[in-house]
Amino acid sequence: MSDATALPTSGPQDYEAAAELFGVLSTPIRLRIIGALCEGQEKNVTQLLQEIKVSQPNMSQQLNVLYRAGVVDKRRDGAQIYYRIADDTVVRVCKAVCAQMMDREEQQRGGGAG
Repeated sequence: MSDATALPTSGPQDYEAAAELFGVLSTPIRLRIIGALCEGQEKNVTQLLQEIKVSQPNMSQQLNVLYRAGVVDKRRDGAQIYYRIADDTVVRVCKAVCAQMMDREEQQRGGGAG
């Protein structure tokens, strides 16, 4: 691999951190949650459930995984807990991967210059 395409890293710990992040991002529901939150505004569980049709316990479990990983942050307002993106790096990674996947699909359908 040439220097122009080498992964930027200062050591093995960077690969470990990247692997942990990709593990957190490895489920479609978590990607959908990130997508719903990357518009920049906080949302509570009820608002997220309106956008993402899953059970409330499943949503709460996935939000907890994202929270423990530092991907989302939360704040309490009375009985409501509001979630927001805590790490913009995650949004950039998701957007880059999703854009790449959309390009790939388009090329497979014959719509892109290959």
